[in-house]
Amino acid sequence: MRVMDADFAGYVRARQLGLLRGAWLVTGDVRCAEQLVLGVLTSLAGRWRHLPDASPEAFVRARIHRDAMAAAAGIAPADRHSLGVPPLALLPPRERAVLVLRFGENRSVDETAEALGIARHRAREAEWGGRHALARSDGAPPTGGEIRALLEEASAGVLEVDLADRAWQQALLQRSATRRRVLSALVVAAVWAAGVWAEGRGQAIIRTAGATGFPGVTRLALPTTADLTPVPQAAGAVWHTTADGPKYVVAPEAGTEASQPLLATGLTPIIDPNRPHELASSHRPSGLKALGDAVYLEERSPGQWVPVVVWGDGGLFTLDTVALVGLRTGPGIGGPPLDVWAFSGDKTSLAFPQPGRVVVVDVGTRTAHDVAIPSPDLQWAGWLGGYVRAGSATGTWSPGLSPRWPASDPPRSPGTREFRVENGQTVLDQHLPNPSARPVPVDWPHTRPLGGTVSNAAQYASAFALGPGQDRHLQAAAPRTVIVATNRMGYERMLVFGEEQPRDPGCCTVLGWSVRGEVLYLSVATSGTWIMAWNPESGIVSRVSRFLTSATVPPVIALGARFTVG
Repeated sequence: MRVMDADFAGYVRARQLGLLRGAWLVTGDVRCAEQLVLGVLTSLAGRWRHLPDASPEAFVRARIHRDAMAAAAGIAPADRHSLGVPPLALLPPRERAVLVLRFGENRSVDETAEALGIARHRAREAEWGGRHALARSDGAPPTGGEIRALLEEASAGVLEVDLADRAWQQALLQRSATRRRVLSALVVAAVWAAGVWAEGRGQAIIRTAGATGFPGVTRLALPTTADLTPVPQAAGAVWHTTADGPKYVVAPEAGTEASQPLLATGLTPIIDPNRPHELASSHRPSGLKALGDAVYLEERSPGQWVPVVVWGDGGLFTLDTVALVGLRTGPGIGGPPLDVWAFSGDKTSLAFPQPGRVVVVDVGTRTAHDVAIPSPDLQWAGWLGGYVRAGSATGTWSPGLSPRWPASDPPRSPGTREFRVENGQTVLDQHLPNPSARPVPVDWPHTRPLGGTVSNAAQYASAFALGPGQDRHLQAAAPRTVIVATNRMGYERMLVFGEEQPRDPGCCTVLGWSVRGEVLYLSVATSGTWIMAWNPESGIVSRVSRFLTSATVPPVIALGARFTVG
């Protein structure tokens, strides 16, 4: 189940926009609608390979609208974000759900009643009530076509969010958690059975603890505190507020990463380049059973690199059939040819920038081909959806999409949103389809972008360097770097890094998002290189994996199958 089923992905991507808009029309809350749809699709992913041949539509339809009605019942009309037409927002949840199913999805009365779990006459009553509440000024109820147009107009502002990968990965995590619970239950049962057996042999290991009657366990070989790695539980983060309004938390001090709670994302807790590698040259290309969870580069000789794919269990697979050269990042300065956008959207291919070309590697077959780029000094390359993009100081190219030759426009990095500097002013480019839309100037703390902007469609995050005098009295030791996360409602949260010990200038590269919505970033300091996770909602920072970098393995990595970058 680890590799996402192509039929599941196709079904979700064909239906997700309609489901999001339908859930929003019933709940009136964007975040609630997205979480609700994601939860239903996660349940669908867990059942996908055991569903009957019939379409999964009935399962999804019933779960979405029933859950939306239940959620909407707890949201006051005044708390609902505008539903476009005031009378629509004032309708009871059942009437809104019936109108969405009847006219937004063209369902019959019987199908509507079945989806909502109500009697047929109740569906008729709700439809009648909703139509009369939306009556025109002359008292005539709107026609079905008019209601359909009203629903489409009201929900037009709800944007599509790609939920296929997130739902599949959450289903994987839930399946793993279920297996762990079963294993724990078996262990408890084994301990109990051992106790019964020992008691039968005259060795009492269960005793009554005083008058309360609660059993206490004695004489068991339980681990002592010295046997366990001390990891504190994730407590509530300490939030601060800047004079300008944004809330922030202070990142753990450099050198304390190991003491942070471990967040299980599916990535191995230690990425160790010294462990044995499997080699692509020794394997017959037959397709891989699982996609990579990360990729880094190893320098085999000065300026010569090979990619190394990391599996979830820590296994390493070296693509030694692919030879890469370093990039020129400055006069006499070279760097590894890897960006955080290396993995394609479907996680089946890798892209590496090279002088005058982009090397594209099919992870399954281990085959590589070149995409010619008319620039000898590419600075980055990656994927925007299903298309390769590459750029240098002179221009940006999108082979296979719409080639952009060097022009007056500044180069763009991949991503649906991008912070960059234009004429000394930092701007945010939303990459809107409207060609007349211009980037929006932004101010502190978005003054000096570090790396690219990564998005999971619902929210986006970037790292920024703070210049002299820009600490704005932040409550951290000599703050020099911040990560800013922005949700779809425009609310910003900051993670502030202090300089209690020297950090690398690019210490805090944003790598992507977990399926649960944590920002994943690379923490680089003299104490080591770590992949960390920050939850912008709770503020809690966790460790994900330690990356054992060295002189031949620089602290540069891209995340793959379990993570969102775009």
